[in-house]
Amino acid sequence: MLTQINKPEHGSQAWLGVRWKNDDGETRIAASAAAAVHGQHPFITVTDLAVELLSDTPPVPKEANSAMLRGTTLEAPIREWAAKLLGHALIEPDILYCYDEPGVRLIATIDSMSDDGRVFEQKTTNKIWRGELPEYWYWQGVQQAVCTGANEITWVVFDSTLDLHFHVQGVSSDEKRAHIEACRKFLASIDMGIMPDDAVLEYRHVQEIHSNAEPSKEIELPMSALATLEHYLAVKEQREQAEKTEDLLKAELCNVLGDAEYGLIQDQLVCTWKSSTRESFDSKAFKAAHPALFDKFKKTSTVRTFRVAKEKK
Repeated sequence: MLTQINKPEHGSQAWLGVRWKNDDGETRIAASAAAAVHGQHPFITVTDLAVELLSDTPPVPKEANSAMLRGTTLEAPIREWAAKLLGHALIEPDILYCYDEPGVRLIATIDSMSDDGRVFEQKTTNKIWRGELPEYWYWQGVQQAVCTGANEITWVVFDSTLDLHFHVQGVSSDEKRAHIEACRKFLASIDMGIMPDDAVLEYRHVQEIHSNAEPSKEIELPMSALATLEHYLAVKEQREQAEKTEDLLKAELCNVLGDAEYGLIQDQLVCTWKSSTRESFDSKAFKAAHPALFDKFKKTSTVRTFRVAKEKK
């Protein structure tokens, strides 16, 4: 079933909240993360998405990086530019588009729409557009088509040539159904409160799930943990030895380079050793000079650190 809901301010906590769960407290998959369900998102793994949806708290707005700022800053100008090239108006919808059926809950934010209901997705990239959708754009387009009932998505791409390009993505009923079924399988695990079969928990995921330690709490580990612990120590030692070897080899090469920036072998560039200037904020000096201002802006965060105990404390 296709439904529409009011769209909170894009990027706000409220916007993140309605994309995360519906009014019944059931988690949703947002179009921007759709490729993660298929294991084809370069920035969001299937485990990342699962951890987010299994969390007790909604995601929070993240500090915008350069690419995000570029996209949000240029969104309105690109819309106006595209409208002039197309010869008709494009509007930013003030609603979010949802698709719901038993076991499947999808939601999509649409960048622009024409008066006749055509869907437009805007992207900026620092690469040259070659006319082929990256996989994670492709799945985003499929979900947008599912949620809006459209059969095609028109991509408006501003690339490193400083020009605007149009690409029409046709979305078949088979593509929609394939995505819906993949989402059904993924959400079945989430609804049972478990990780999907293909999810692999990394340390960063476990840190997020168990972010705070209960003071003085002890737990008896299973004997199987002993083998894992020994493996961890062996890998840690191998890494430390590899880092020492890396340092010695780098020292040998850089000693040969001396004050040269470039190293060549038979006129072919093989290595560089360039100087660079970095600026850093001296928080210790700032605290000493402006203690009240330092206290006003300092940020406290909790981080759990894993260590192997030499002896019980």
